[in-house]
Amino acid sequence: MVSRRNYLTIAMMFVILLFMFQFTGVMKEQLSEYESNEYADDTTTSFQRSDAFLAEQTSADACEVIYVGEAGGAEESVVKTWCSYRKRTFFCSSSLALLDSLQDDALQVLVVDGSKVTSEEEVAVLRREAQMGVTVIFATLPQSSVIREYRDLRELLGIRAVIADEIPLAGMHLFSGFLLGGEEIYEVTEPGEEERQDMNPSVPWYTTGAGTKTYMVGTLSEETIEQTVDNEIRAQYAGMEEEAAKNSLLPAILWRNSVDTAKIFCVNGDYLADISAVGILDAMMGETYDYDIYPVINAQNLVIADLPAFVFENEEEMQKRYSQSAQAVYQEIVWPSLTSIASRTGAKMTCMMTPQFTYTDEEEPDGENVTYYLKRLKEEHAEAGLSADSREGIPLSEKIKQDQTFWQTYAPSYRFLSLYADGVKSIGEESALPAEIRTVALGSGASEAVGYLNENVTLQPSTSSGIRHTFLDDFKVKCMETALGYSNITLDLYSVTYPEGDEDSWEKMSKKIAANLGTYWKAYEAFDATTLTESDVRIRRFLALDYKQQRTGNVIILSLEHREDAAWFLLRLHGEEVTEVAGGSFEEVEDGVYLILAEEDEVSVEVQTGETWQYQDGGKRGDGT
Repeated sequence: MVSRRNYLTIAMMFVILLFMFQFTGVMKEQLSEYESNEYADDTTTSFQRSDAFLAEQTSADACEVIYVGEAGGAEESVVKTWCSYRKRTFFCSSSLALLDSLQDDALQVLVVDGSKVTSEEEVAVLRREAQMGVTVIFATLPQSSVIREYRDLRELLGIRAVIADEIPLAGMHLFSGFLLGGEEIYEVTEPGEEERQDMNPSVPWYTTGAGTKTYMVGTLSEETIEQTVDNEIRAQYAGMEEEAAKNSLLPAILWRNSVDTAKIFCVNGDYLADISAVGILDAMMGETYDYDIYPVINAQNLVIADLPAFVFENEEEMQKRYSQSAQAVYQEIVWPSLTSIASRTGAKMTCMMTPQFTYTDEEEPDGENVTYYLKRLKEEHAEAGLSADSREGIPLSEKIKQDQTFWQTYAPSYRFLSLYADGVKSIGEESALPAEIRTVALGSGASEAVGYLNENVTLQPSTSSGIRHTFLDDFKVKCMETALGYSNITLDLYSVTYPEGDEDSWEKMSKKIAANLGTYWKAYEAFDATTLTESDVRIRRFLALDYKQQRTGNVIILSLEHREDAAWFLLRLHGEEVTEVAGGSFEEVEDGVYLILAEEDEVSVEVQTGETWQYQDGGKRGDGT
């Protein structure tokens, strides 16, 4: 039997616990300034487009990078963008003849459209530049007929044989040590992977010779090899093990040849036509020098577009699928799943909100749940932005005008600094953007580069949808992480409200996004999770930054200009490791790659030879052997 004293003690404990829980809830409610954007004041910068590093020059003299090809083409745009990221001067010429008139020896990298190489004289010009120490990159290769015709060209490219002018690939094999994220075989090996395969084009079949190093090859079916490779070709590999001979026979896609001390890089395909190719160019520089260091953005975004629903839209379909209204689906099903995914992966969400999708009906949005979402966003250290999407595709200016009344009523103090649009064209007149918008996030499929939309607004294209992750998507993610330490995963929830099929059910979508985030982005955990406003500031500072670097003995010295706050660099080493950083700090991203945080205008990075280093130049298949 409980005594009166013990009874009172137990009762008092319950009262105290009840008070503590209620008091905690009240204080949390009072102290949570959910009506304000916590990133609005803490992440500010005065940098604009006019402050960004200008790569393009009006004269080729003193330029560090020259592209020989047609101006305005996809490859030219990629190389120019890469130069602005790398802080290198750039010039475009339509002819190799320009190289004969250069007044100095500033040229470091020559990128060539292979269609511009059609004669022995042009091959001789390229060999001359390589012998002078210039790194030569073939953005595309000359026609296979031209390569067959000129032996000097084959020697320059490191091509041993032209087996076929065109061969259908089964997939690709990317070797480790080139792009961040490591080795990957892009080939269908399991049932259900067929929908991911988009890296199986038909390409010319070139095999590489001695002194080359291959970073990616095409894979072939056994049937294709048996039907195509004759006995004469097989005899050339007779002394090799069967597996090694097979690997050496595979079509080369990305490789490097050496001419004296210079490197010749080759791209068999159109991989330098996509903006993600800035990562391929950076990886090539990492294979050119004993060490390579360059600035990165260091930002990993998770954008949740078109959340939440403040109006009863498509109710019949919502009831059919979920037995609930759209508002209830977002609040009770979608939102808990999103917070769980963000918590497990360490991602920061930026939720791009729209009051409604349909503007031509008489249904008006209900702002009763706005406070609920702003509170939840605050608790998750997430951020709210605006969405430009609508079902009718009304002009952005009209949508903003109608939405503004809603937000002024239900979130008058919240500063929306980011906007989501399906593409640049959907933005229309830039003057339609709300005055406070500082950055625009683009939907999946956008081909623009990370940069500026106009003088005051940055552009952050999507790097992945998070749900559909094909082999080519994965390759592009590796490229962007290598170049910028940046990703912008955009999960568009429009299809939750207006589904087109069973794949648009939230149950399936949430499983895919959770699995993909936990698998394909795990290799990049060294980079920071950010909201769009945080990454906007980092982009502005990254684009304005300039730097110089030099090495004396075991110390690499970085000298920074226009550094406003923290700046980040990727350092790639061969057989060495970082031991100390003065003026900043470091973190290992993967073997031989370090993320350097610069907190002062001069940073010293001390390195030493690793104990287990094994590296041999002139190897093949990406393994240095």
